[in-house]
Amino acid sequence: MASGKTPWPMRSCRRADRFQSRVVTSRNPKLAREAEESLTTKQRLASPWERRRPRTTQLRDMGGVSHQKFSAVDPDQRLFQPFPSQVVFENYVPRQFYMATLALRNRDRVPRLLNVILGNSPYFELISPSDEDYKVAAGMSSTYRILFRPDENKDYFDELIIITEREKFFVPIRAIGARAILDFPEQLNFTDCPVRFSTRKTLLVRNVGKREACYSITTLSPFSVDPSIGTLGVGEAMEVTVEFHPPKTGVYSSPMIVHYDTGEDVHKSLSGTAVDVNIRLDKSSLTVEKASITLSNQRSLVIHNQSAITAHFQWKRFVDQEEEERQKLRLQRQEEDKLHDVPKEHGVVPPLREHPSLPLCTFQNQGTEVQGDCMPFCNDIFTIVPMEGDILPNSSLEMNVIFKPKEARVYQETVYCDISGCETRLPLCLRGEGVGPHVELSCDQLSIGKVFVGSTHSYRVLLLNRGVVETHFSVVYPERAVGCCFTFTPREGMLLPFEHQVIGISFNATVLGQFTEEFQFSVKGSPEPLTLTVSGCVIGPAFHFDVSCLCFGEVSFGFPRTLCCRLTNASSVPFNFNLRIPGDGSGAPSVTSFAQVSDSIGLSWRKRARGANKPAEFTIRPFTGTMCSEGHLDIQVTLCSNTVKRYKLALVVDVDGIGKELLSLPVRARCVIPTLRVLHPAVPFGRCSLKVPYQQMLTLVNDSNLPGCYWALPQENKAAAAVWYSSPEPRGIIQPHSSVEIPFTLEVQVTGKQDTVARVAVFGSKESPLKVHLLSTGEGPVVHVHPSEINFGSIQVLQDVSRTLHLSNQSVIPASFSAKMAGENSCWSIGPSQGVIPAKAEVSVAVTANLDDTEQFKDEVVLFIENSRTYIIPVQAVGIGTTIVIDKPFGPKLQLGPCFSLDPCCYRFQMTNKGRRTHLLYWTTEGGTTLQQCNHLPPISNTKGKVSSCGPVFTLQPLRTELMPGQTAEMVLEGSCRTPQVVKEKLLCHAIVGNEGVKNLIMQVDVTCEFIAPALQICTREITFRVEKHPGDVLTLQYKPLSLKNMCSLPLSVVLALEQPFSICTADQQPLPADAQPMKLRSGEELQLCIRFNPAYEEDLLIWAAEKALKIKFLEHPHEEQVTVRGEVSFPNLQMQTTALDFGCILNDTKDVRYMEMTNCSPLVVQYHWSFLKDSQVNPVRFMETEPLALGVEEVFDILPLHGELQPGQSQRVAFTFFGHANTVTQVTALCRVEGGPSYKVALRGEASHISYLLDTSEIDCGLQVFNKVTEAAVTLQNSGKLGFAFVVLSPGTGTAASPLPGMPLVVPSTGYVEPGKQQVLKVYYLPGVPGVFCRAFQMQVGHLEPEKISVKGEGTFPRIHLDLPRNIKGSAKYEKILEKAKEKLDKGSQRDEAVALGEAVAAEPRMDDSGTLWDVQLQMQMEEMLIEEHALEQQKALTSRPPEDTAFHQRVHRRLLKAELPEYILDFGYVVPGDIHTHIVKITNPGHYPASFHGDGYVLYNTGFSVCLDPVKRLPYCETKTFEACFDPQSASLPLGKVDVLLPIKVTRGPTFQVRLRAVVAEPSLCLSRDRLEFSAVQCGQCQEETIQLHNTFQVPCKWSISVNVPVKEVDKHLPASEHQKLLEEMKSTPCVFEVLPSAGTLAPGQQCRVQVRFSPMEEKCYRGELQIRICQSSQRLQVLVLGHGLEPRLEFSPSELELGPLLPQSCGEEGAVVMKSPCEVYSLEFDEQHLAEEQLLQTLKDDNSRNSLLLPPCAPGEKLTVEAQGRGTKMKVDVVDPPGKVVKLGNLWTGQTVKKIVTIANNSAAPLAFKLRVTSTVPELQEAGVLCLKPSKELKLKRRGDTCKVEVTFCPKRRIQPFTTEVLLECPGLVRSLFVVRGSCRGSLVSLDQDHLSFGAVVHRSYTCQRVVMQNTGDRGVR
Repeated sequence: MASGKTPWPMRSCRRADRFQSRVVTSRNPKLAREAEESLTTKQRLASPWERRRPRTTQLRDMGGVSHQKFSAVDPDQRLFQPFPSQVVFENYVPRQFYMATLALRNRDRVPRLLNVILGNSPYFELISPSDEDYKVAAGMSSTYRILFRPDENKDYFDELIIITEREKFFVPIRAIGARAILDFPEQLNFTDCPVRFSTRKTLLVRNVGKREACYSITTLSPFSVDPSIGTLGVGEAMEVTVEFHPPKTGVYSSPMIVHYDTGEDVHKSLSGTAVDVNIRLDKSSLTVEKASITLSNQRSLVIHNQSAITAHFQWKRFVDQEEEERQKLRLQRQEEDKLHDVPKEHGVVPPLREHPSLPLCTFQNQGTEVQGDCMPFCNDIFTIVPMEGDILPNSSLEMNVIFKPKEARVYQETVYCDISGCETRLPLCLRGEGVGPHVELSCDQLSIGKVFVGSTHSYRVLLLNRGVVETHFSVVYPERAVGCCFTFTPREGMLLPFEHQVIGISFNATVLGQFTEEFQFSVKGSPEPLTLTVSGCVIGPAFHFDVSCLCFGEVSFGFPRTLCCRLTNASSVPFNFNLRIPGDGSGAPSVTSFAQVSDSIGLSWRKRARGANKPAEFTIRPFTGTMCSEGHLDIQVTLCSNTVKRYKLALVVDVDGIGKELLSLPVRARCVIPTLRVLHPAVPFGRCSLKVPYQQMLTLVNDSNLPGCYWALPQENKAAAAVWYSSPEPRGIIQPHSSVEIPFTLEVQVTGKQDTVARVAVFGSKESPLKVHLLSTGEGPVVHVHPSEINFGSIQVLQDVSRTLHLSNQSVIPASFSAKMAGENSCWSIGPSQGVIPAKAEVSVAVTANLDDTEQFKDEVVLFIENSRTYIIPVQAVGIGTTIVIDKPFGPKLQLGPCFSLDPCCYRFQMTNKGRRTHLLYWTTEGGTTLQQCNHLPPISNTKGKVSSCGPVFTLQPLRTELMPGQTAEMVLEGSCRTPQVVKEKLLCHAIVGNEGVKNLIMQVDVTCEFIAPALQICTREITFRVEKHPGDVLTLQYKPLSLKNMCSLPLSVVLALEQPFSICTADQQPLPADAQPMKLRSGEELQLCIRFNPAYEEDLLIWAAEKALKIKFLEHPHEEQVTVRGEVSFPNLQMQTTALDFGCILNDTKDVRYMEMTNCSPLVVQYHWSFLKDSQVNPVRFMETEPLALGVEEVFDILPLHGELQPGQSQRVAFTFFGHANTVTQVTALCRVEGGPSYKVALRGEASHISYLLDTSEIDCGLQVFNKVTEAAVTLQNSGKLGFAFVVLSPGTGTAASPLPGMPLVVPSTGYVEPGKQQVLKVYYLPGVPGVFCRAFQMQVGHLEPEKISVKGEGTFPRIHLDLPRNIKGSAKYEKILEKAKEKLDKGSQRDEAVALGEAVAAEPRMDDSGTLWDVQLQMQMEEMLIEEHALEQQKALTSRPPEDTAFHQRVHRRLLKAELPEYILDFGYVVPGDIHTHIVKITNPGHYPASFHGDGYVLYNTGFSVCLDPVKRLPYCETKTFEACFDPQSASLPLGKVDVLLPIKVTRGPTFQVRLRAVVAEPSLCLSRDRLEFSAVQCGQCQEETIQLHNTFQVPCKWSISVNVPVKEVDKHLPASEHQKLLEEMKSTPCVFEVLPSAGTLAPGQQCRVQVRFSPMEEKCYRGELQIRICQSSQRLQVLVLGHGLEPRLEFSPSELELGPLLPQSCGEEGAVVMKSPCEVYSLEFDEQHLAEEQLLQTLKDDNSRNSLLLPPCAPGEKLTVEAQGRGTKMKVDVVDPPGKVVKLGNLWTGQTVKKIVTIANNSAAPLAFKLRVTSTVPELQEAGVLCLKPSKELKLKRRGDTCKVEVTFCPKRRIQPFTTEVLLECPGLVRSLFVVRGSCRGSLVSLDQDHLSFGAVVHRSYTCQRVVMQNTGDRGVR
């Protein structure tokens, strides 16, 4: 490679020894690109070089040029090895000469010939050691020199051709011009950037290259660059912004590629780390207080932004962006589906869809809106204000959550806060409960007693609104039939607050029997409707028949029979009735035999015979009507059977509105079919002519006692039958013991003997019909045919040829004939093909042949004579010719006319194979004769005066064609000739037909065409303009003529094109018009034009030249002509070696000399003069750090010589001197003026200064760092002066950057050199090794200055977590010892303040473990640090035994520093029953200042019954708490009874592993009974007796039990009628149970006992027996208790049993009789006994609390008055605190002025409702102040029974310091005060006191002073001012 600079003193000298080489060192600064781009030629040659294999293009025969035919060099190697493998020039100046050398070494063992050739490039020149080929000795080298003179600073390329005896190869020559270089840093790192937030870095980028930079920058997401494309001048600078917007946390890296317009790509590295910043919600769930459905409530929420960014937030509906995109896709698909359905809905047909209607546009707009929707949170129930906004750094934003329910239910919604800086959206669970209206009914049960069917009754109830919200109500009817009989007025309406509505109820009874209906009142906003139960009984009428059965006996099939009966109404109530016979058919009425006889088609006969539908066989008249009270009705029942069977049915009566089948009458019958027979089964008809009818009679006999019906079945498939038969009277009825004759008509259709079977069917019979044989013989006509065969001979293919066939009928009847060819797709046709030959006549038939192949064809004519024989006539023919047809005229001659050469002529046609065999066609050309040579030869032809023969001009595509039968092929005939001539050729077509093996000529065509080429005569091929501009000359336009002549015989269209500074003009020197082209030239026509040159095209005074080509194109031909046009303009010019001289920075009071060479590159004499450009307003000399002096430019810079004259080609060396005055910076421009030419500027710059440096910091604060991770910091050493210096770090430490020794800072690099204006970044690596505060220092010395001290400080820590669970310390000597040390350390108070803020988050009170040790967070943290420190020190001992280079071992030791064993946490679930799921909420808190990330290993809990809902947590901030739920489900893992113990590890990222031991005991509940048998004494009906049994839970788990009573049920006879069977079942269901258990279910705590009462209430006099089944939930134990009892009924005895009174007259005084009644009980009248009425009114005011709404009273003796004693049973008050567990409210340790609120959930588990108040009792004076400790609500609270809950808010707002306190909250209800829960807390603050409360100064002299001292002491927790 070469790039050295060599002067060129004499232009005429070409020998190598005439050159004098001198290397000039480049003064350009070192660029940021690769080092080789800035190397000179000499530097490249001196540097290590790379061999590249030369490109070989040709191998030669060594025998033709040398006697040495064999070589020792491998064939794949070159004989000569070039050095270098390519020649490269770089860093050159235009119009200067540069030289490079190329050495070629002979690698062979014998001398070899060598020849080197250079291309035609004007910029490179080869200087050879010899002018001819010469031999190079073996192993020796031959040196060549390449001279390079560039015109511009751009890229050049050429090749050297190396020719040896064996091969020819190339050596490339490259000249690399100026390049643009942008000084981007090699690596740009974004460290710990917030995720989903844009972090920008701005870079100042300069173009340090030598040319303008046209660049484009590309990178990958999440990085972006702005601007990414642009242009930057040389030395200019710009700002480039690199943006990092990571979507997820993690490490990102991407290349940044800078693309230059010169083709180079520069790769830079971008990297970044995305982390989650400390942005959080103050709570993860928010519960809004209860709100009415028309009202709203709200709570506040705070977002804390503890980061340094402005976070933008927006509330979203979905958990992440992927879920949003899936929802958008679903919505978009729904919109697309709607869009497809719109044309169908609007009736748009497919042609009209091009004009969409408004709905279509609407759906398309909706689809666009869906795609652009950001999917914010939108809910009608919950509203968050604001929905979107920004949060400033280190600030918080409070927002409101508004809850407005629409229904009375619990609402729960999860929303997500999409906020920048957090990878995942922050979830917020919103909960709220809507409170509905309070509406009640005045009564919930209504009994209406017994009512008659059809009667109407009215009732009223009240609907009361006891709430504060108006509401809408409506009545919901049940779906049962009885519910439709009720009418409510009004059915719906509005209820105002504290108002009522009267509801009218109307009942119209239509259904018989007992009924109980539940009507629901739907209240808008209430989750549960109100229920009104209505019960009663509806009774109906009575009726009967006069007969016990309807018996029809035997009936014939299809013959009806009628019976009569009477229905009598025995009641006084009329009713509407319907009569029917269940089991009768549901189809059409049955068919009678009389209808069958009259049916002319017989379809009904066939349908009945097949049994398609079951017919209705019974007819009842009347079947419906109205039965009057105490009336009767005659009924007729007719049976027409269509089914052979026995009938056992019943006639039933249905009463409208009452019921079905209320009365039934048995119906009995039997249906039979009579047996019929044929007297003579065979009927002879004799000989019959064809199609002539004949008739005979058939006799049918009935021997049975019942009439029958018959039918002579019609003939099936008559059209295909040989004999047709029918009967004119096919149907009829035959009476018992009689016969009938049936006529049959027969018609023979074919000749020969025939035996035809006819069938006679019997109506209703499923057996085969009766068969009758019809015997006959048929005859047909006779026809003669001639000739007997036809021969067509040889005929042309595809043409019609006919012959005649004669047919003669010899019979006396007409003969029908038809003819066809025997073969398929026959080539013959027949006409006519069918007809009739009259009797004794003749008919002629033509047979026509049309052959489609050239072969012999044979076929047969088949002649069919109807009812006679068939004739076969053979035919044959032979085809000649061809079956290939062409659609256009093609042969035998084809004239194509004239055509331009090089322009193909084309002729297209189609060929069709109309034959039946495949044709394989081959096209060939016979000869290619040139008939005439054109007189005018084209310019591109070199065959002038020659006549040469050529090959075929015309080609046919395709040449080979395979045509299947009927196939058509497209053929293209093309002709093309490069020379103009007339061509005639003959085309031949041969074919292989079918499977023949030879080709036959089937076609030949003569084709003629004339080819012509254009010719244009140009007066000259080159036009040159030369202009020399002397001083004082004026430049004018130059013109030269140009003529064009058409030498072709055809007209030409000419188009001329020429670029500036030249133009085309007319002959009179006028510009050529724009529409003048193309110009038409007739044959022989000449065109005169002018070419104009503008020498003033370039506006500057530099020498320039332009060379363009005048392009002449023809529209008719692709040939193109060119005329070279060149213009040169010369000015007096100089060539400067450089345009800028930078002397750099030198020492004060020194000087420097630089030289520059200038050359006269013009053909004119140049006179020049040097001067300095001065600005009167700006002083070019600037002073730094010293007072300015009056210095001129001439005192700083000097130029020699100042003026002179240069002849053409002469050069001058100019000297520039810079004088370095102290602390000066000088910049000036030297101007060289040329007379008559341009002025040249040279920028001069110089500077003088001294050395200085800066350090960005002397103290490195690492802050909190993980103690087992290497901390990296940077110190920047900047050279702020103008001179470079060296630096060294004293005692830099040992180890590597990845593994430094613990406690020893490591500095990289430890030594170095810093250039002026540059800076050096020193990386400081430090490994703390142990937790705790650290402070270390190292020294750095710059040059000879004093060392600089740099300190490193910080605190080593580790991520940790704390669980609100006890620790397992007891029994471990190691842990107990560490615990004691931790307590001693804490007693010193060194770390007392670390857990102050953590106390509120974890616990306000210390916790007691199993050993009774007092625990707090501070003690646990201290203990963990001591354990990890002890473990870390043991691991560090291993580092001293290994060298620092063993980084793998060091990394393993670093990871083991955190693997210390810490005490386990204990989570004990206690006793758990299989089937129960016990849960426990565990709080995990980050007690350390370092964000903690952790995850639990849930795989260890597989199949253990334990499960945890602990998702991986990332970067939990300091003092933040994360909760997770631990569950234990023994049944899911099928665990046996016993203990379960599992260890769950929780791994903290970059921290220790915390172990949680999960424990539980699996147990099954069980009960013990006091007795297993209960026997009651005899109890009278209407009274009851109670017994008690006791249940005892002796196990450790709660036991949930239930008791059910099983009483034997009497079975119901299945053979009873359906109505009676259903009635008995309903009565049994409505019968109440005589045994009742109170309570029937409950729950027993471990060791608890319960008494159960069993009540016996007999309903009738009999013995009762039952069982009590005791079921235990989640237990396999089953207990039974046998119960026995006996019921007694009171019996009344009357004497006499009948009382008969004599006859009395009207209006008499009457007669009396005495009856004696004996009763064991009291008897009284319900209507007239006043004592009974008074007692009944008293009883209605009482109510017993049981499910039967009955009242139990002691029995009264006869005659004794009712005595009511009101008694009640007290129940235990069970009020529990659900949350917080343990009934302890921990308020925490607050500062004065802070406020904390806690929610306490209270539940009433009592059996009765409860009203109470809460009150705080405390003896602490500070708590008794108003507003310090408050309960809300403070009014009376009311809770319903059994599980109703309420929430109480405890507010603690201390105003001054309060010591830790514990106070109780009391529950007060009438007659009872008890402690409910405990409140604990404290307040930190200042407590200031004085040592004395008054000062006495005594007597003081006037105008004097005295002093006394007062001591102020602060015994509080915080300082005061």
